[in-house]
Amino acid sequence: MTPDIDRDGGAPSEPPATPSAAPAAPAGRADRAHRPRAARRAARRRRRLAGLALLAAPALWFLAADVLRRGRHMTTFDRLHAAGYAATVVASLGFWGVLLYVASGRRGAMRGVTGVLFVALFTLACGVQGGFHALYNIYCSIDSQIHSQSIPWSVVGTLPLGDPRVIAHLAAALGLALGALRLSRRLVRPRRLRRRLAAPFVPLALAGVTMIPVSYRVIQSSSADMIYFHGVTAVVKEHLGITDDSPDLRVQRRDPERVPRLEARPARPRNVLLILQESQRADVTCVAYDPACDQATPFSNAAAPGRMPLLQMRAHDSTTAISISNIWSGVLPTERQEVLGSAPLLWHYAHAAGWDTAYWTSQNLMFGNARLYVQDIPVSHRVVATQLDPGADLDYGAYDRQLTDRVIEEWGELVEPFFAVVHYSNVHFPYVSDPRHSPFQPSELSKSPDKNEHFFNYYKNVVYLSDMAVGRLIEHIRGTPSGERTVIVYTSDHGESFREHWQLGHTSSLWDEEILVPAWIDAPEGTLAPEERASIAGARDAFVWHLDLAPTFLDLMGLWDEARLAPFRARMMGHPLTRPERTVAPVPLTNCTWVWGCSFRNWGMMQGPLKIEAREWDGEFHCFNVLEDPLEVTNLGEQACAPLPDLARALFHEMPNVTPPGRKPVDWGG
Repeated sequence: MTPDIDRDGGAPSEPPATPSAAPAAPAGRADRAHRPRAARRAARRRRRLAGLALLAAPALWFLAADVLRRGRHMTTFDRLHAAGYAATVVASLGFWGVLLYVASGRRGAMRGVTGVLFVALFTLACGVQGGFHALYNIYCSIDSQIHSQSIPWSVVGTLPLGDPRVIAHLAAALGLALGALRLSRRLVRPRRLRRRLAAPFVPLALAGVTMIPVSYRVIQSSSADMIYFHGVTAVVKEHLGITDDSPDLRVQRRDPERVPRLEARPARPRNVLLILQESQRADVTCVAYDPACDQATPFSNAAAPGRMPLLQMRAHDSTTAISISNIWSGVLPTERQEVLGSAPLLWHYAHAAGWDTAYWTSQNLMFGNARLYVQDIPVSHRVVATQLDPGADLDYGAYDRQLTDRVIEEWGELVEPFFAVVHYSNVHFPYVSDPRHSPFQPSELSKSPDKNEHFFNYYKNVVYLSDMAVGRLIEHIRGTPSGERTVIVYTSDHGESFREHWQLGHTSSLWDEEILVPAWIDAPEGTLAPEERASIAGARDAFVWHLDLAPTFLDLMGLWDEARLAPFRARMMGHPLTRPERTVAPVPLTNCTWVWGCSFRNWGMMQGPLKIEAREWDGEFHCFNVLEDPLEVTNLGEQACAPLPDLARALFHEMPNVTPPGRKPVDWGG
């Protein structure tokens, strides 16, 4: 019997062991049959792993971005804050994972609804936090959202949506969200039963993300998306009346009118710089140059010996937000909300005239929405406290020495002519002091009435430390070429009380300890015309006001007589200190405006040395002559200050309980 030959021509194969045995399968056929099943199983495993990675990707993106932005800061977390951060990352993984999983289904209404939710929420949380950090070096939190009067604006962090950095972050976030959703629908594809079981977790995840506690201030040891949702939730609760964490009006987004192109014609070529201090009283300041200055400002005193003092400069309030509105816009604090929110600021006028502009501050502008007052000003150089130090205190900001360092670093980059503002912060409770630089003793941070003198010395030591930074800045500026052509205007936003009239701090009253502020102008030779210098020198003992400063700056920039400025100039009751005419009409005093509300209402008026003031529990205005009675001890009665009380009642008609004795209160209709 001829043996079988294999088809490859090899040796003959062995015959079957028995006639009934089936022929053996060709070599490798079983392997080939098994291989597709193994490959499919491996492919399924890879797809599942890719799906899991994709579900985790949104949270991991927030984590990776945070490490890139704040890696060094995150290494400083202690064990408790590190654990809190890890917990919010886990929450982030669960939140985005649930949304993306349900949105990855093959069909069904929940697929579409959850897909839209995922894309919208991720774009907002990722885009807003990225843009906010690019602008402010911290994340958008309840501190920067709670005071918003608009939920839609709060949802987008009240950011300047036209800023290229904000646009880039929002666009990138939208692209990431759409890409993740599309890939998940290709790779995750949950089965119907699993999808139905997961669907109820979507509302649970949405509810849960609104209740997760976060670390949002200074350390911000939480995932950026959880900080964002925490803040938006707080705003919604506030608007629904569930909470009352923002009972008073705070700064809102401004919409300044467009300033037409202006032509500057200053009397002399010059730059203009405003140095604005915080909470600094006039009586702790060497306002006029004193070679033996024994007050708390020896450094700025020595750095500007040629200053021209303004010994009767007063703020119209004792609240920072209102003061900066008065100084930078020149508009009366009693104007309507629309006017206060649309009036251009000094930077707008300078920019319209082709001047370079800058704003540097150690103030933490997250406080009370303060960032919104200057967020949209046109400047080439800008820095705020959180850019100097992301851990800046909410009240006293970053250290004033850090601000001086930054201004010195960037000063030479300004293009002449320029208008700039350097805004200090540390003379604000709880104050920044240094035992090594505390010449006023005994000194103690104590609010105890029997330690009031010690507390006042502590405050003077705080002013002393801040003045070291101011003096160093002035010395540097005067040593630069541009500094030789720069006029410096110095003042404080308001003062500070130490129980002179039974209260501490500021914002609570309009007594002189809170509104009489230091002010002086220092102009190198050749920067002022002779008549300008004579006018400023002549204002030494004149009653001048913060509302005079905006006109003064505009005149220094050569814009006060510009015909196209006329509509804006008409709103300003102040007068340039560079000209002989003074503001002699009654001026309003108030801590309650549409820029910033007050915890309790207080108002007044001044005309020359005559001053009236009252608070909401008073039955009449109190009258004082501040020249004859600088401590405001003797109330002269309303008639001695006539017609100021009647003018004040007409102006502050929302305050009907300030009524003359014996006269029936007027019903002002709310």
